[in-house]
Amino acid sequence: WGKKSKLKRDLPAAQAVLQQMKDRIRSMALLHEALYRTGNFARVDLAAYLRQVASQLFRAQNAEPGLVQLVFELAPAEVEIDQAIPCGLIVNELLTNALKHAFPRGARGEVRVGLLRTADGHVRIEVSDTGVGLAVDYLVKSTQSLGMRLMSDLTRQLEGTLDVSSGGPGASFSVVFTPKAGASLSPGAATKGIETS
Repeated sequence: WGKKSKLKRDLPAAQAVLQQMKDRIRSMALLHEALYRTGNFARVDLAAYLRQVASQLFRAQNAEPGLVQLVFELAPAEVEIDQAIPCGLIVNELLTNALKHAFPRGARGEVRVGLLRTADGHVRIEVSDTGVGLAVDYLVKSTQSLGMRLMSDLTRQLEGTLDVSSGGPGASFSVVFTPKAGASLSPGAATKGIETS
């Protein structure tokens, strides 16, 4: 009986890990689908891709529809595929964590996904929430988590920097990187949108 009991106890954790892996694979599949649809295999419309990744994940994982909103502020940007993949995985990871940890059962709030261009030509991806914020010892504990190690590895792959803050309500994670030569940072304004499930 002891083994059966342990298996029952471990089953939800194993299912959560499998769901996260499934979401990561879906995020890469969306990118490849977008590439085939446009016929452009060199560059990716990063704003459209991040919107699609975040929207699908939000609809799939938002446990309490109507209480939490997903808000977008996405500036036009095209990057090469080898930069788009880690960007999609970063948004996937951060949105998953926000939906899982930021809002206790029944809490209202919003998760914001941003894609901005900085004055010096960098791209900034930001995922923030209006939830409970980060624990005081978050950075110490998070360095041991698979999710934070993945975030660090993906940021390193982009040759970027990762910033974590929890100064006001909620938490904010951002990754800043330099797009490779040939990327297109259009001068257009960021598009905004809200999604509720």
